Amino acid sequence: MMRTDLAAECLRQSDSLPEGVFYTEQALQQGKITMVEIATEEAQRKIGKPIGLYVTLEASPFWEEDSASPQWIEAVAVGLRQLLPEQGTILVAGLGNREITPDALGPAVAEQVLVTRHLSATFPELRTVAAIAPNVLGKTGLEAAETIRAVTKEVKPSAVIVVDAMASASLERLGTTVQLANTGIIPGAGVLNARKGLNEESLGVPVIAMGIPTVVDLGELLPEPLAEPMMTTPRQIDLLIQRGATFLASCINRALHPSLTLEELLLLQS
Repeated sequence: MMRTDLAAECLRQSDSLPEGVFYTEQALQQGKITMVEIATEEAQRKIGKPIGLYVTLEASPFWEEDSASPQWIEAVAVGLRQLLPEQGTILVAGLGNREITPDALGPAVAEQVLVTRHLSATFPELRTVAAIAPNVLGKTGLEAAETIRAVTKEVKPSAVIVVDAMASASLERLGTTVQLANTGIIPGAGVLNARKGLNEESLGVPVIAMGIPTVVDLGELLPEPLAEPMMTTPRQIDLLIQRGATFLASCINRALHPSLTLEELLLLQS
């Protein structure tokens, strides 16, 4: 079975588009946006992804100088804004282990999110935003889902944005793809280390998942099966995480604070 967190890649397993799956594509300058909607339980079974909407941006590798253009930031921000409630506090949760580079995307994004919950009385025109990077079970003894569920209960956000590194089935997508989904996420599922799920059922509020593929299963690439599962990552992984995190944080900030210009947001991020 194909090991990938990307819904668009799961469609490759079917010769034709299964009934209950809807696919659209929009070209951008040096990239494209695809939308995959899985609408029925039968389609969910065939594709192997939960019912919901998946938005994928394919663009230049994040380690290149001209990646993360304003056009792409705006495109992802618009898509994210459409998946979120118009009002209420937003909690951003950055998943992963900051000490392991391919898994450090989520914490790096959380550090750059413009948080305003403590400023809501002073700047009521800004969306109320909080952020958390709960680390991993081996570091804290707590499941990320347990920590986020406790914070959600206390903060009472209208939605949670969960950011995590993802697994891909192809080398070409490493550091070149962003996926948004309104289905939540199972941390570690793509690397055979699935933890407790984060979704509307477990948290009680809508959960939007965002991520960039940082690893690929070698078993998907080699003609012979491996004795043990093995993941690989691009040699430019440090730049991928650094620039990919800035890109995702910019998209989140732009989506949540449309009254501020992108230039103002980037200044506040730095």
